[in-house]
Parts: sequence; structure tokens; C-alpha cells
Amino acid sequence: MLRYPLVLVPALGCDARLWQPVINRVHDLLECVVVQGSGDSIESMADDVLAQAPDRFYLAGISMGGYVSLDIALKASGRVAGLALLNTSAIAAPTDRRQSSISVIELAESGRFSEAVDRVSGAVAPARPDVTALAAAMARDLGAEVFTAQQLAVLDRRDRTSEIAKIEVPTLIVAGDADAITPLRLSEEMASSIPDTELHVLEGIGHLSPLEDPDTVASRLRDWLVRVDGQAQRTTPTP
Repeated sequence: MLRYPLVLVPALGCDARLWQPVINRVHDLLECVVVQGSGDSIESMADDVLAQAPDRFYLAGISMGGYVSLDIALKASGRVAGLALLNTSAIAAPTDRRQSSISVIELAESGRFSEAVDRVSGAVAPARPDVTALAAAMARDLGAEVFTAQQLAVLDRRDRTSEIAKIEVPTLIVAGDADAITPLRLSEEMASSIPDTELHVLEGIGHLSPLEDPDTVASRLRDWLVRVDGQAQRTTPTP
């Protein structure tokens, strides 16, 4: 078993079911804990995750969970031993995405929550109706209040592109070349800015890679965790 647990932060509208296929494939390696940060800003979600997380941990976030994980890593608290970012970016919400979030918030607040969920879940993996259906089920189970708060957090998130070069922990970036929500170039830009980074691109995979290709995601994550944990043990001074 590795020395630290892995904290996994879900995407917008998702719960632990998003990460479960990966957990099933790495739980023999280390303890896995899914933490759903609450709040209507990325910063408040990050603070909530930190309040629930172990003293020191590996951290993985996908999409909105990636924005939260970046915020945690940039706090430089010394608690994060390694950072994995999946299907996410460091940019602020583009104008079209801000408008999309505003539109679905208006739908949810007008009593058309199910329609808002369908609009969002339909974009995550258009070629995978099973993934789309699970995404919709997770969002509905979280409810309209959480959905709206998360949309507000995403549309108001800060641009972190000028800050990510300060990240001092080993970082894994996983991207899907068919991701219509977070285009591959945004992952490539992060990989070129964060100092100790490796980038893995999944062919034909969209926005929810842990559900679309859990075997490859878990394999990349396992290999990276073992390597990072080994490096940490070699560089830790003997008491």
C-alpha cells in the first residue's frame, strides 16, 4: 500500500459513482476517498474538501473537481503529495460557457430542473448513451440546489493560468481528444506550464474519462502514483 490516501473530487453534477470504476481498479494500491466539496464558489469548495481530507494525501479532480483541485494545490499547504487533473483546465469560463451556465441555472430556478440536467449531461459523452444516462442520474440525485450552486461556481471561476507554474508537486494530466467541453489544447497548455508534469491523451474519449475508459485512466493513475510515491520515499529524510 502507498503511504498516502487518494482524495478524488467529482465533476459538476456528479457523485462518487463517477470515480467508482477507477476506485475498483486501484483500491488495492491505496485508500481512496471521494470528497464532494460544497459551496457556490470554487474557493469555498476547495476549503470544504480540505476540511474533510486527511492530513496529507494524493489529490485527483475531474472537470469542476479539477478547478477545485487546482485551488487546493495553489494554496501550497504542504498537504498535497501529488496532483492529478482530468478533463479540466486552468482558464476562467469563456463567454459562451458562462452564458450556457446562466441558461441552465435559469431553467433549474424556473422549475425545469430535469430539462437543465438533460442539456448538461447530453454534452459530456454524446457517443456513450450509458455514460450520458448515468451523468443525468447523478445530477438529479444531487438536486437542483447543488446543481445551481455548482453552476455558479463554474461560471465565476478565476483564471489560474498565470499561477499554475507555482505548483510544486508532481502532476498528472489526463485528457480526451474527443472532449467537447474541455478541448485538448487546454490540457496541453497546463502541461506546458506546470513544472513537474506528464500528460496522457486518451483517443476517442470525451469529458467523463473515468466512466468512458476506466481501464486506461486507472492504469495511468496507478503507474503515476507508484512512481511518485517511490520518489517521495527516496527523498524523505531519515529521522
